[in-house]
Amino acid sequence: MKRTTFKGVEVTDEDIVHQMERFDAEFREGFSKWGAFAVKHDEKLYPPKQILSMATGVNVDEFSGGDYSNKRFFDLGFEVISAVPVTESVKEVEEAVETSLSLERDLENFLVTNLSQLEPGLSLFQEQEKLGKQFDAGPAGRIDILCVDQGNNLVVLELKAGEADDKVCTQVLRYMGWVQENIAKGRQVRGIIVANEFNEKLKYAVKPVPIIALKKYDVSFKFANIS
Repeated sequence: MKRTTFKGVEVTDEDIVHQMERFDAEFREGFSKWGAFAVKHDEKLYPPKQILSMATGVNVDEFSGGDYSNKRFFDLGFEVISAVPVTESVKEVEEAVETSLSLERDLENFLVTNLSQLEPGLSLFQEQEKLGKQFDAGPAGRIDILCVDQGNNLVVLELKAGEADDKVCTQVLRYMGWVQENIAKGRQVRGIIVANEFNEKLKYAVKPVPIIALKKYDVSFKFANIS
């Protein structure tokens, strides 16, 4: 496994491949070719900044593209190529990716400090210097939030902006399996998928898996006087 560090976050080649799979599942539709640069993997092209942002949680507005971000892909053994000029459809996908990632970051930041609103007694996992936010689960990927419930059992939270599909079930089970093997020490492990909507395939997928719950979030607005 190859590793590199970006903005203080360690990233592996497996993290990148996982986010590419997520990109294919959630953002690929309508996408053809990127402009400027693209990461090539399994004969598909991926937008470097967005994939790096998805893998690290760092907002794309906080770093530049080109050599600065491409170097991390070179470090991890990926091929970065020059791509054709950006098309309107690509711009739309790029904007959709960033909007979704921004919503997920906002949801994550809110939940980390308000876990009891999701479930009474839920708290952020902490062990020595490791915290449960964007928890590194090695080859399994990066867990959005790892929690401990009031019974001292472990809870894996996976957050999705908008609608979640059945692929999320496999993702959460993978995280839960890693936690069971590496952290649980006899404690129970369960999962919660948080999203705005859930498609029918996901609802059927979790029916025989009672240790995975679906929780729907709603967006509300608050207003404050500025002048």
